[in-house]
Amino acid sequence: MPLTSHHEITVEWGDCDPAGIVYYPSYFRWFDQATYRLFLAAGLKRDDVSTGQWKEGTPLVAAECSFRRPSQHGERLVIESQVEKFGRTSFTVRHVFRDLTGAVAAEGTETRIWARKEGDARSLKAVPMPEGVRRKLGG
Repeated sequence: MPLTSHHEITVEWGDCDPAGIVYYPSYFRWFDQATYRLFLAAGLKRDDVSTGQWKEGTPLVAAECSFRRPSQHGERLVIESQVEKFGRTSFTVRHVFRDLTGAVAAEGTETRIWARKEGDARSLKAVPMPEGVRRKLGG
C-alpha cells in the first residue's frame, strides 16, 4: 500500500490571478511542496543541499494538472499525495486537491527521476532509486 500524505493549504492573495482564482502555476508550486511533505512523512530527506549543491536528488521531468473547478482567495484545500508508479529510475506522484466538502478542485502528477550529478547540471544522470527509499514510499 503506498504511503499517502495529506496537508492543508489556504489560498493566499498572491496565489491568485487578476480574476481572483488560483493562477495555474500555484498548483505546480504546491505539487513540489506536497512531494517534499510526502518524503518527510516517509522519514526521508529529499534533495540534500547541506553542502550547498545536491549531488543526488529528485529532479522533475514532467508535470501535468487538470483543473476541475476554480479555487479562490481564502479557500482551504487539502492536498493528498502518493507515489502511484515506480520505475527503475523514476517515480510518479499523484496529487489531488479537495475543498473542505471533499470536492476535487484539481488533480495532477509529477514524474521525477532519482538522479546523481558530479559537477555542473550537464553531468546529471538518472540512477536506480535506492530500494530503502522505494520501500518507505510504499513501493
